[in-house]
Amino acid sequence: MSENGGKGAVSIFSAKACAAPLEKAAKLYEEKTGVKIEISVCSRHCAKPEAQEATGETGGDDFLLEISDAGIHDLAIAGAEYLLDDGEIRKIVERGQRRTIGYRSSAIVVPAGNPANIHSIEDMAKPGVKLAVSVIDCLKGLWEDVCGRLMLVDKIQQNIGYYANGCVSIVEVIAEGKVDAAFGWGSFGHLEPGRIEVIELPAEQQVLRGTGVGLLSFAKNREEAIKFMDFLATADSRQFYKEFGWIVPEN
Repeated sequence: MSENGGKGAVSIFSAKACAAPLEKAAKLYEEKTGVKIEISVCSRHCAKPEAQEATGETGGDDFLLEISDAGIHDLAIAGAEYLLDDGEIRKIVERGQRRTIGYRSSAIVVPAGNPANIHSIEDMAKPGVKLAVSVIDCLKGLWEDVCGRLMLVDKIQQNIGYYANGCVSIVEVIAEGKVDAAFGWGSFGHLEPGRIEVIELPAEQQVLRGTGVGLLSFAKNREEAIKFMDFLATADSRQFYKEFGWIVPEN
């Protein structure tokens, strides 16, 4: 019998940029319940700390495919709810068994020192500015959601010079100074402190996307997994997400 009375460990797969607060929440849950939480962090090539430009071969990197190929986890955390929608349709995520933990707000990410003096979306639309956007995962399509509100899609699109393969790649291409600015999340500051800066957008320009957790269709420890999933949506857990820049519901 295990130390937690035979309850068994809960295995959870997390997107890399969502792992830091999860690790703290898991530690607290283990202290409270004695149930061990085993965390696997996305290990696709796009999750490695390097600037990777998307191509026809890499642009289709699949968050859900890594989860289903492994087939060993009980829960999955995605950086955008649409990924869990896709998971339900593909029968990887169990329909109706999801919780939203918190939200991330769109922001401008620039190299340390902000050499191109970018402070707004309008600055990003100026001629000659080189921008990066992600074509997969939590940031997919975010630039259009933000710029559509300002009717600047055409001008911004002309300045996109780098299509990144995921949010980790976005952070690295900025940190390395390969572009002037990128569309990212306000929570990105903790990923590369000292190498990037995050510029908050006015509230009316912000787009929020949820960070959600879903029960996987092949979960082996279903009962305990649901309990941990419920815990992630509590104030005790959300305090860690708030610490790392997430916006969390007050209730």
